[in-house]
Amino acid sequence: MSYVAPVTDATYRARVIDSLTPVLLVFLDNDSEARRAFTPVLSETARQLGDNLLVATAETATNPDTAQRWGVTRTPTAVLLHYGIMQRVLLGVRPAERLIEEIRQALGPDFGTA
Repeated sequence: MSYVAPVTDATYRARVIDSLTPVLLVFLDNDSEARRAFTPVLSETARQLGDNLLVATAETATNPDTAQRWGVTRTPTAVLLHYGIMQRVLLGVRPAERLIEEIRQALGPDFGTA
């Protein structure tokens, strides 16, 4: 998948927990400066790792159950999961290169290189 997929409270289990590929679930506010800054980073991450990683976003205001489940108190908050198990939590905006490196560190150095 080379696009950023939306996740809602209703689709959370199917898209995130039951996913056979790792998932980067990013919690964002609908209209914020951080969202505008991070959206191109997420698109680039999906472009580079999309065959091996689902990049997904959830709006905190319209998906309060999912945000509460992860204790999200500020955005952006990114949760990296593999087989529904949290691997890492990343707070704040960062460049795509750094985000991809952090994902690879969490999932193994060979992740996304095949």
